[in-house]
Amino acid sequence: MIKVFYGKDEFTIDERIKEIRLKANSSELGDINTAFLDGKDLSRQELVSIVSTVPFMSESRLIIVDKLASEFEFANRTPKSNLGDWKGIEDDLSVIPPTTELIFREGDISPRNPMIIALKKVAEMNLFHGLRPQEVIGWVIKRAEYLGADIERPAAALLADSIGGNLRILNAELEKLSLFRGGEPIRTQDVSDLVSYVREQSIFRVVDAAIEGNTGESLKMVRLLIKAGSSPSMVIRMIERQVRLLLLARDLKDRKVSSSDIGKKLSLSGYPLQKTLDMERKLTKKSFASMHDLILDAELNIRQGSLSEGLALNLLIGQIGR
Repeated sequence: MIKVFYGKDEFTIDERIKEIRLKANSSELGDINTAFLDGKDLSRQELVSIVSTVPFMSESRLIIVDKLASEFEFANRTPKSNLGDWKGIEDDLSVIPPTTELIFREGDISPRNPMIIALKKVAEMNLFHGLRPQEVIGWVIKRAEYLGADIERPAAALLADSIGGNLRILNAELEKLSLFRGGEPIRTQDVSDLVSYVREQSIFRVVDAAIEGNTGESLKMVRLLIKAGSSPSMVIRMIERQVRLLLLARDLKDRKVSSSDIGKKLSLSGYPLQKTLDMERKLTKKSFASMHDLILDAELNIRQGSLSEGLALNLLIGQIGR
């Protein structure tokens, strides 16, 4: 049996493969008859040799190949023109022993990828789409149940709204929340207190809405942040931090630094990194300079006592949105 698992939802792909591995390793010789191959360093001859080997004192062998098809497309998901030395690999795989279970684990790759096209001729294709936004809350509730926890729907909604469809991060936060609650239902306040993404996502919304001229939405998010315990001065500092990250991201991009290396230099990953890069693309140099000056004016007005913290923050949001 040959299977290909691919798509945006890499967390679910990994979960499915874990289940397969547990089943394969249930026997005493399961580890001996399980092999993991890195597609980046794999040759055609090596793959064919390994999958053709009969199991050792067992009924089957499990072979997991990581990211082989990914080697046949560029970083922007543009497929390479052909398979090169791998041309005809589907013929080799069509005659592997029935005792071999071969799984190709891929990520979000183009359907025009030449390796994917070749594997379709001999393999069962399993495409894992990312969840639609309206499906994430339900996933959070079900995942909490799987972890032996209970989460209130408003708390699940806040978690989903803050993190989005990144299931790996959602799962990690749910594990942390379930341990913290110790069998009690996870509440909205728990999510607000323990999940850093909640405040980070809120400040993204504040700045994003202000940049797009949606002052009303931006002020609404500011009120929520203050209600959750942030002071107006703290929100201003959060905006200042985000603008500084945007400036650094722009400078690094201008110097042709890759997105992954930008994340390392900014100490960001996942959702915060992606939102920062998305926001940076919306801004002009003039916008950066203007926002920087407005933040300085707000902080100066607070220090001099000419404006209260709340009024200075509201004025800052209104001016950014012009």
